[in-house]
Amino acid sequence: MTVDEALAIALAMRSIIAETLLDGEGLNDVQQFIFRQCWQGRCSYPQIAEASNYDDEYIKSVAAKLWKQLSGVLDEKVKKSNLQAVFKRYLRRNSIILHRTQEIEVNLNGANLSGATLNLANLSSEAVLHAKTLESELLPENPPETNSYPEAPKYLWNGWHFDCEAQLKIAEALDRANVLFFPNAKARLTTSDGRENKDAHFLVFHQGKWGILEVVSPDRIAKTGETDNPFEPHGISLIHCCDYNQCNEDGDRVVREFLELLTQE
Repeated sequence: MTVDEALAIALAMRSIIAETLLDGEGLNDVQQFIFRQCWQGRCSYPQIAEASNYDDEYIKSVAAKLWKQLSGVLDEKVKKSNLQAVFKRYLRRNSIILHRTQEIEVNLNGANLSGATLNLANLSSEAVLHAKTLESELLPENPPETNSYPEAPKYLWNGWHFDCEAQLKIAEALDRANVLFFPNAKARLTTSDGRENKDAHFLVFHQGKWGILEVVSPDRIAKTGETDNPFEPHGISLIHCCDYNQCNEDGDRVVREFLELLTQE
């Protein structure tokens, strides 16, 4: 199944349910762009932002809404790392017939929504499949006996999942430095906008001090001085953003410089 075919199904399913239940809200252009990028294996939000005209924080925010929408439509939690696997499992659970007349009939969890037709005029005809073609690709007559597990993230290290190789390099370098660190740390705290969830690529404890090491795109590094540090009232005064190209090339040097800055705080 190609990305166009998957996106056609996502748009159709989202639009049908939107028309019947959600007052017509569908997928916008940015969400479709993120869908395509993640389907094709580019799962790092900074990388997706570089390929677009948007900031990576905005891309991350839009993506979060997209995964929530698709999770509700597909009856399974959708993430950027399991997008293809969820679609294949969904098509196995449900009967979907796509016509070249660009109308769709769906039987979703026993509820017949075939009366809600959708004109897919904005999609190329190549993205619309016959049911037999879809079944032959996803439901072979003699499928191999395999366990149905979610697809593994692209970068896995000691049980931790990372979005890009640069984050993996930093994790390995921090490990070699023998420091306490928490990859992909999540926190709930008070910001200038109220209570919010905040993520940190690496929360590090070194010589009695806490700091955060972020792996970001070069353009974001130039913007770091414009943002407040919501962690500072909680004793984390250093948020150090590193160019992911430098992290890829020499993670040990990046970590060494970060620890030196942390000891000076």
